[in-house]
This record gives sequence, structure tokens and C-alpha cells, in this order.
Amino acid sequence: MSPKLSSSQKELRNLQILDAAKRVFAEKGYGAVTLKDIIAETGMSRGWIYLYYQTKDEIFEALLEHQDLEYNRYLEQLMESSSSIWEVITTLYSQQLQDLQQSPHGGLIPAFYEYFLIGWRDETRRGLLLNRYERGITQFAGLLQTGIDRGEFFPIMDVSEISRLAASYQEGIMTHTITVGQEKVNTRMQLEALVHYLQNLLKPVLISEHPREEIE
Repeated sequence: MSPKLSSSQKELRNLQILDAAKRVFAEKGYGAVTLKDIIAETGMSRGWIYLYYQTKDEIFEALLEHQDLEYNRYLEQLMESSSSIWEVITTLYSQQLQDLQQSPHGGLIPAFYEYFLIGWRDETRRGLLLNRYERGITQFAGLLQTGIDRGEFFPIMDVSEISRLAASYQEGIMTHTITVGQEKVNTRMQLEALVHYLQNLLKPVLISEHPREEIE
């Protein structure tokens, strides 16, 4: 019989599973990973894993949700520590570039694309992807609207449309970086061009005081 765990112990064990899964998916992508690979990486027994998850899909989806929560916390902290929403935006793209430089193969991103693009005909996966897409668009549009409410932005387009444009450009840059490589794609240049494009769409009033057209 498995020992009883407290709520905090259960949460800790769950995080250990997700951390192990993240390492495996980042190394192998999605398709090549088996549940056995994840179990081996955790160092736990199969029985322990089954108390939390039954399939590789369940683990991957839980990992995505966990990553989203981590990103939301990071965004909240960034908004509290930044002098403007424009600084938040440029910092987000700078962080993305740094993440790619630290993990040239894209970390979890290739696994993400494998899961959703290869499996897009699956109704459940497609529904999950659409939900994540709309959440992302709404979140970024909300960030832009905060800038408007603060008197920082005077956009020439609806913020939802700007958010969709930014998402499409960003996804293109990411997929080309992963498949072709940073050097050929010139990822830094493209992300800087995206920031400059957003600057033209948003007309941030702080540009003259804090020029940040280039990401660090």
C-alpha cells in the first residue's frame, strides 16, 4: 500500500513529475518520448506516476498548464517592476531571445508544435489549441489595453488585431528558428523588427524618453 501524502507532498511530487517530463520533452521533442522515458527520468515507480497521470498526453497537457501559470506569475512580477507597459513588451521579447540562445533547439517549443500541429486533426487537441490561442491573444491584448488606459499607447489598430498580428509574426520567427537555425534566420534581427513594427502600431509616448527599439 502506498503511504499517504499530505497535500503539500502531493503537490511537490507532481512538480517533480512535471520537471522530469519537461527535461525529457525538451531533449527529445514530443513524438519520440514514451511514458517509460518520463518514469525513468523521475526515478519513481510506475505505480506512483499512475496515481497522477495515465498517459503521456495527460502529462504534457499538465506541463503546458504549469508553464502557463509560471509565465503568468512572471508577467505579473514584470509589470510591477517595469516603468511602462512598453518596457514590459520589450523585456518579454528580450527574454524570449535569451531563452532561445540558452536552448538553441527551442526547449519545449518543438514538442509543443509536434503535439498540436501533427495532431491538429484530433478534435480534443484542436480544441485545446484553439483555447490556448484565444487565451494568448486575449492576454496580450489586455496588456496593450493597460498601456492605453495608462495613456502610454495610441494605437492605429484595434488591440485584438495587433495581438493577432504579433502572435503570427512571433510564431513564424519561432518555427523558422527551430527548423532552420538562429544564424540563418537571424532571430535577433527578426525579433527586433517585430518590436519596431509594434512600436509603429502602438505609438508609445515613452519612446522618445526611453528608446528601446532593439531588444537586449
